[in-house]
Amino acid sequence: MQTILSFGEVLKCLRKERKLTQKMLSQGICSQSVLSRIENDEELPNVLVMQQLCQRLGVTMDQVMNMQSVEIQQIHRLFEEMTYLFFHKEYEDLAQILAHPNLLSQIYLDTDLQLYYYFLGSCQFFLEKNTELALQYLQQGLSCTFKLDKSNVSAIEIQLISCIGRVYQELEEMDLARENLQYSLKLFHEMPVQRISNMAAKIFYNHAYFSYHQGEIQEAWELAKEGIAVAQKQKSYYYLTDLFQLMGMIHDQLVEGEGGAQYYQASEAVKFIRSISRY
Repeated sequence: MQTILSFGEVLKCLRKERKLTQKMLSQGICSQSVLSRIENDEELPNVLVMQQLCQRLGVTMDQVMNMQSVEIQQIHRLFEEMTYLFFHKEYEDLAQILAHPNLLSQIYLDTDLQLYYYFLGSCQFFLEKNTELALQYLQQGLSCTFKLDKSNVSAIEIQLISCIGRVYQELEEMDLARENLQYSLKLFHEMPVQRISNMAAKIFYNHAYFSYHQGEIQEAWELAKEGIAVAQKQKSYYYLTDLFQLMGMIHDQLVEGEGGAQYYQASEAVKFIRSISRY
């Protein structure tokens, strides 16, 4: 028999998954001490507070009340595996999991559904080279949770906006590409430090790649440098290979000779480290 989690237990689980502190989740809704008591099952919130907390977490009250421990563990493990494959750009293996006929029926959280479409769109872009379908999936994923007036925008939402910009570039919709890429950077810089993802470097790579191909070489250089700094601060190798490779290409444009060799070497070194490291 499956054990139903309490409202407080589910609330705490979702809050931690979204990298929200109690202060961030409770702000404008209830006091932090009240939220603490709710999470510890010492107090039952009224309906209005429950609705507001769920809305900030990006779930409905029905979804929270129906969550079961076994289901949460199973879907959590599955998304951990897919995230690992995504992180390492193993899109063929990721696509095989996404193609499972029962997968979609197991997803009951909007945020998990968002990841599902993010992964689908990425596989279409990098594996199938289908930019139109990639854009459709990425936009569908963003629509699961994102609103223009939303507070506490998530790291995944910012990633999606950036990737949508990258796809628009491939579709030669340059104004839309620039708009989305700039917007993703703006949202990133507004995000609290503790919520920054270990995949944040991709946001800078996407914009730097766009700037480089638009002939905006100095801006591309600054964006790539910042992306590397963000990755190093997060102690993440995600997109470091690509960023160092791009830095080498940019350096070759800015300086005559073979000065970019050091960046190409760094790119290969990171590629080797990633091959023997989980993250």
